[in-house]
Amino acid sequence: MQHLRNKSIGQSEYLIYLWETLLKPLNFGLGSPKNANHRGSHISLRHPEAYRICKALIHPIDNSPKIIPDFREPDNIRLGIAPLYNTYEEIFFAVKRMEKIVGLKLYNSYSNKREVVT
Repeated sequence: MQHLRNKSIGQSEYLIYLWETLLKPLNFGLGSPKNANHRGSHISLRHPEAYRICKALIHPIDNSPKIIPDFREPDNIRLGIAPLYNTYEEIFFAVKRMEKIVGLKLYNSYSNKREVVT
């Protein structure tokens, strides 16, 4: 179990590093504690367009693979890291997708009307 926890911490630290370098300049905030002792394997990223970013991740308009985050009101994109099967490459890919969605304002192609499940 400790090996899984260590990988979880490593992957969540990597996601926080990517947030700091790639997403923070695009108005993303960190909604999770930076201290690994105060969080689990979920990282919450905040953005004013979080709902539409989630929709763009789930329903890409290009042929990109789906990324399934969890939206939490009012502006949280919650990313679950499963150390048993998630890779560092997948984390990088997810962050780069969010960077593209916001950088190119692709979220404007999606409705902000709330559905029951995102």
